[in-house]
Amino acid sequence: MKINIFKTFFIVFFTSISLSSCSQVNKSIDIDLSNLPKPKNSAKPNDTPEDLKNSNNKLIKDLDLFESKDKLLSKYKFGKKDPFSKGGTEFNQFSSNFELLGFLNADEQNYVFVKYLGNDGIISEDSIGGLNTEFLPDGAKVININTESLQLKINFDNENYIFEL
Repeated sequence: MKINIFKTFFIVFFTSISLSSCSQVNKSIDIDLSNLPKPKNSAKPNDTPEDLKNSNNKLIKDLDLFESKDKLLSKYKFGKKDPFSKGGTEFNQFSSNFELLGFLNADEQNYVFVKYLGNDGIISEDSIGGLNTEFLPDGAKVININTESLQLKINFDNENYIFEL
């Protein structure tokens, strides 16, 4: 019996507290902002444009000077043939202007259809740029034309280039 009275008292007590907490709430919040410090102005209204220029010059002296764009770009090589390969980059104006279009095997002579500097034409194994064809750069010489593997070997500036179709 004492337990029932205790339970009843306990329920009545907490129910009254919970119901009284649901009463009307004061929705206005009173905050006193008068004690907060006022923000400081960074620029004084009495500053003249000359004073501002002098202060800017002091700040500019502290900055690091960067190299020019041309100096930075001259330090690095661009145009890597295989972007995933290790090692230095190689860029060749000849290979970017030269395009292989097709092969022709006629009797004993092999021919290659090419496009160089926007001009289409035919070169053979005896073609030398600037001497007997305009479809190769000056001094470039055809070394070999392999119509079976569809490869063209050209020597230009003492370097061999292999083009494949």
